Amino acid sequence: MMEKGLEGDGEAPGAPHTPTEVDVWRAAIAMFAGDRTAAEAWLNQEAMGLGWRRPIDVMEQDAQQVLDLIMRIDHGIYT
Repeated sequence: MMEKGLEGDGEAPGAPHTPTEVDVWRAAIAMFAGDRTAAEAWLNQEAMGLGWRRPIDVMEQDAQQVLDLIMRIDHGIYT
């Protein structure tokens, strides 16, 4: 029987975590200091750093790409 990871997500302990849409939502909300409305608005706007695609669309296929953009924005890198 496989043990559950720390978050109870079914991953083995120490296994790499695959980012999900939930991770993106959490990061976006944190980027806006807990303002869910602002995070939702940002997720639905085209983003230059994603080739003018909307983060909400990109995260369906590649959540890590959106998380990388959020990290760059947090560090002042917008493209």
